[in-house]
Amino acid sequence: MSASFTVDIFRCCLRLSQEVKPIRYSNFCSKYFKIENFELEDAVKEVMDGILPKKSRKIYEAQYDTFVKWCCQRKLENVNEDVLLVFFAEKSKTLSSSTLWAHYSMLKTMLNVKRNIDVSKFYKLSAFLKRKSEGYKPKKAKVLTLDQIDKFLLEAPDKDFLMIKVALIFGVAGACRGKELHELTISDVTDMDHALLVNVRNTKNNVDRNFIINNSNKNGIDLIEVCRKYMALRKPETTHSRFFVRYEKSQCTVQAIGKNTFGKIPQKVAEYLNLPNSTLYTGHCFRRTSASLLADSGASIDVLKRHGGWKSASVAEGYIENSINTKKIVADSIFGLGVGNSTESASAHQVCGSAVSASSASSTSSKNNIVQNTIDGANRLLN
Repeated sequence: MSASFTVDIFRCCLRLSQEVKPIRYSNFCSKYFKIENFELEDAVKEVMDGILPKKSRKIYEAQYDTFVKWCCQRKLENVNEDVLLVFFAEKSKTLSSSTLWAHYSMLKTMLNVKRNIDVSKFYKLSAFLKRKSEGYKPKKAKVLTLDQIDKFLLEAPDKDFLMIKVALIFGVAGACRGKELHELTISDVTDMDHALLVNVRNTKNNVDRNFIINNSNKNGIDLIEVCRKYMALRKPETTHSRFFVRYEKSQCTVQAIGKNTFGKIPQKVAEYLNLPNSTLYTGHCFRRTSASLLADSGASIDVLKRHGGWKSASVAEGYIENSINTKKIVADSIFGLGVGNSTESASAHQVCGSAVSASSASSTSSKNNIVQNTIDGANRLLN
C-alpha cells in the first residue's frame, strides 16, 4: 500500500469520525487499516511523553495509575469534577494540604495528557483544596546561624568531619540541594588559586548556576584550604567522577557518597553543636541557611533569585520579608531610633511604608517593588 493511499484512508476515516460516534471511528480504524509508514500512535505517544517532567515522570505515572485503579474499583467510566472531588476528599483524610496540592498538580497534568481533560477549570475542586489549606503550616528545615557555622568549622576535628565541613561550605556558599551535592563532579569544581569556582548543573528547575568560594580567612577559617585538603585526599584509583567520596579515619575511599547521606549531614552538624531538635535540620537546611544569610545581608530579590536559581520571585520575597535584619530596621524606623535628619527620616518613612504595604499587597509585581524599597531604605539608613 502506497503512502499516499494510506493517508487518503486516514483522511476518509477522519471525515467519518465527524459524522459518527468516536467509538465507531476508533473500532473502524483499528479493525480495517493500520498506518504503517507514519506510526501515528507511537509518534503521538512520544510527543505527549515529552510533556511530562523527565526527573519525576514515574511519580506522575504512579499517581495517575492510583487514580485509574480508584475509578475501576468504583466502576467509574467518566472523569468529571464530582469524581475528582470525591477522590481528593477521601485523600484529605490521611494526607496533608501540601501533599494534596502536589497530587492535584500531577493528576492535572496526566489527565490533560492522557484524556485531554482540563482540570484547571474545575473551580469547585480548587476551592475545596484551598479550604483544606487554611491554617496549615508547612514544616520547614531549620537554618544554621553564621556563628554556628563558624563554630563547627573551627572546633569539629578534621579526622572525623572533614567531608561534612566541605559539604557544609559548598551547600551554604551555593544554596545547594542535597541532590545537587550528590551529583557534583570533579569537573564541576575549578581551583583558580585565589578561589574555587563551582558549577551546579542538572538542577531541579533546570537552571544551571555557579558560585565562588572565596579565599577568605575569617575568624581563622580558610575555607579554600579546608576544601583543598579534602580534594587532595582523593585516591587516584577512583573510577567515577563524583566529587564527594566517603571519608573515614582521615582518608578518602573510592566509594561515592549516596544521596540519602547528604540528607543527614545537616543533622550531624546540629548534633555536634548540641542544637535542640536536630532532626529538623534536614537535607534542605544548607539551601535555606544560604538564602537566609544572604537576605539578612540586605540582598535584593534579583540577587537572591540568581543565587538560588529560582524562576519565581515569591520564594525570594519570603526570605527578605522574614529577614531579621529587615525587621529590625523597620522596628527602628517605627520608633524613630537612629533617625537624625530629614533625609534619614524620609528613608525611614519609606521603609515603614513598604513594610506596611507588604502585608496588604496582592500582586507579585507590587510585592517586588515593596521589598526592593524596603532594602533600599534600609541601606540608606545604614549608610
